[in-house]
Amino acid sequence: MNKRTGSILKVEFFRFLLPTVMSIMAMSLNEFVDSIIVSNLINSDAMSLITMASPLVTAYGVVYTLLGIGGAALYAVCSGRHETKKADSVFSVTLFTAIAVSFVIFAGGLLFSTPLSSLMCKASEYYSSFVPYVRGLVLSAIVIIPVQVILYFMPAFGRPGTGTAINITANVINLLMDYVYIEICGFGLEGAAYATLTGYAAGFFILLYLHIRKKLRLPFAKVKRHEFRILGETISTGLSSAMNQIGYCIKIAFVNYLAFALAGMSGVTTFSVCMQAVSMVSILIGGVIDATIPMAASLYGQRDFSGIRLLMKTAMIVQFVSNALALAFFEIYPQIVLNMYNVTGDMAGPAVLGLRIFSLSFIFRGFILMYMCLFPVIGRKIYAFVISLFDGFLGIIPLSLILTDFHGINGLWEAFAILPALMLIIILAVNIFISARSNGKYSKFMLIEKEDTNVPVFDCTIYMSREDISDLADRIQSFCMAEKLETRLSTMTALVSEEMSVYTLENSKDTELKSIDIILKIFPEYVLMDFRSIGKPFDISSIPETGNDFSSMSVLRKASSSFEYNYTLGMNQTRIKVARG
Repeated sequence: MNKRTGSILKVEFFRFLLPTVMSIMAMSLNEFVDSIIVSNLINSDAMSLITMASPLVTAYGVVYTLLGIGGAALYAVCSGRHETKKADSVFSVTLFTAIAVSFVIFAGGLLFSTPLSSLMCKASEYYSSFVPYVRGLVLSAIVIIPVQVILYFMPAFGRPGTGTAINITANVINLLMDYVYIEICGFGLEGAAYATLTGYAAGFFILLYLHIRKKLRLPFAKVKRHEFRILGETISTGLSSAMNQIGYCIKIAFVNYLAFALAGMSGVTTFSVCMQAVSMVSILIGGVIDATIPMAASLYGQRDFSGIRLLMKTAMIVQFVSNALALAFFEIYPQIVLNMYNVTGDMAGPAVLGLRIFSLSFIFRGFILMYMCLFPVIGRKIYAFVISLFDGFLGIIPLSLILTDFHGINGLWEAFAILPALMLIIILAVNIFISARSNGKYSKFMLIEKEDTNVPVFDCTIYMSREDISDLADRIQSFCMAEKLETRLSTMTALVSEEMSVYTLENSKDTELKSIDIILKIFPEYVLMDFRSIGKPFDISSIPETGNDFSSMSVLRKASSSFEYNYTLGMNQTRIKVARG
């Protein structure tokens, strides 16, 4: 019983995983289907023009990734520390910044739409269609960036399903409005941009409706000027993820150039097939990362290092199994992917070989991405940034140039397969070195801080039954006595644990997983207890006093010196302090 099972964290992880996977899948399918619809409603040149404008869309992605991932992670850290006001300020500062940046992009884009268009599109004969399309995309920035930033916060609010539903709705409306604006209204390519604008505007109004109707709490706060300093920490936390997107664009441009130089259109086609395979695999891996980041951040805020290790173990296993299955599929059935994109004839043979070699990267790169998402959360932002640079373009460019000198076009696919393995070996070696230098303060493989050995810790999971709760109190009292706490403090600590567990039991009758995580730490001046459970919110600090001196709440108030409550990521988290004296 004196052991954490991790059942609560596993349940929450998988509860977050499905919505985040569905959200990424919706966006990926939208891009795929949107291109098909537009090219069929107009012509194949329209799809090429949309591709030419992709740097602008990528710029939006960099902004909302930088602010969204960084802000959501920092919000979860503050929530884990029970710093509710600061958490609300993080959300407000992040959103206000996103709105400000989106309007700057809107104003600058409209003002310089013609030179911006000529920079992205070199074919002047298409300017009559391309410039209005760019202006429509620039206009859509005022809703895309703020809405996506809010959606990144949804898992941290404990509402991943709501975020997914809004994302899917926005993308479906986008696809429907493609037909309305292009076919019915006759707006041509410009209509595709207006369809995107309409879809995300619908998402914005859904968010606004839910907030006004109090079905979703967006934690706005009055922000003072000095609180905008939070922005620096937000940006530094999201920098590695944003940089990875920029590096991805550089990598794509370089590899397309090199593949064409080595094998002509056959090389470019093979690389396109490989990138489509990456998109398929990224749906689940992206979901794993998006489910992991807010939970790890909240646990880090609580200084629950054991919880982070349990969470990361689950996440690492899920991503490894997913990538192993993906690798097996692409190795055994590469022709299925080729048929999806109509790759036949002389191009089919090289594409099959290229895809099989390239797919080997999946088994190692998943670990790289997991490290990249974990390290900013635990304070190793520079380390994560360096990893993102090498994963983005600094690694693949020199390695591919070396290997293609020996093996031609196949050396390019070998570079993709070898780079993640090399990076993983180097990361593990660096981690072991850092751990050794810290005298064991940090774990060898993930650099998660270990518990202070000078602070006695009682860490367990119990089933919510009267018998287990009573047994818990006895065990805690024995633990406290063994750690030389005075009898009165040991008794009060055991009493608090029992009454809080009983209160949780009484307020969790409709919960499927009837377990509680209890983490007790003994400090020189006080005993600190953290209780975590799944279920509907119950704020013990807001319950009014009653005349019943023997109720759980009355006993808790008398026995504890302070208690704090927070409902984070769908979990009730209560922190109770029992002071000496």
